[in-house]
Amino acid sequence: MILEKNSPIPLHRQVRQYLEGKIDSGEWEPGFKIPTEKELSSLFKVSNITVKRAILDLVNSGKLYRQSGKGTFVNKRQETNLSQLVSIHNRFEDEKSYPHRLLNFSTIKADCRLAENLQLKENDELYYISRLKLEEEKPTVIEHSWIPKSLFPNLTQEDIDNKLFYNIFSKKYGLQLDKAKVYISAQTASKDEAALLNIPIKEQLLVMDRFTTTNQKTIVEYSSFIAPFKDAQYYLEIDL
Repeated sequence: MILEKNSPIPLHRQVRQYLEGKIDSGEWEPGFKIPTEKELSSLFKVSNITVKRAILDLVNSGKLYRQSGKGTFVNKRQETNLSQLVSIHNRFEDEKSYPHRLLNFSTIKADCRLAENLQLKENDELYYISRLKLEEEKPTVIEHSWIPKSLFPNLTQEDIDNKLFYNIFSKKYGLQLDKAKVYISAQTASKDEAALLNIPIKEQLLVMDRFTTTNQKTIVEYSSFIAPFKDAQYYLEIDL
């Protein structure tokens, strides 16, 4: 197979697209050992470095994995329970840590959209919290959260480090939480989102907007969860 060397698409990306096509179509199933770098270099008539870069991109994105001395294999699609992804409460919250990288913790004023979402007035003060959720040190979800400052005075960065919001809302501030409503949509990755999640720009993303209310029907939090869609399989598990 000969690549289009005059194409504006870099050669390593063309190789990656070919390999992704094999994976996404199901022709290369999970556990399949892909051809060696030498074999792919011969197939595409490009250097080993070009092939190595394409494979490394797919390893970093989770589509491939390497076994020392054995080769490179197709990874199984990651399965994620949607209810766990957006849950504000987990019965193991005291036993587990929830590793995040804090991206932003600041006080802002509510614009028209945020005021409407949180049932506040424009210019009311909010905490804006942005975190990158990590699993085995790999970025999996970008979280953006807006919380009314009036409900949570003296909230600190230490409060939110690696903690579920449930711990903060119910334990530190004594709020009785009632429901969380989640809206699901899709979008393509911006440059910043792609960089944080280590995925290509414009790749499909799953977006879940969560609104958490107390038993008094007060909205205490609006959060948006952004996760890669292409390399994962999401499901809901319902108790009957």
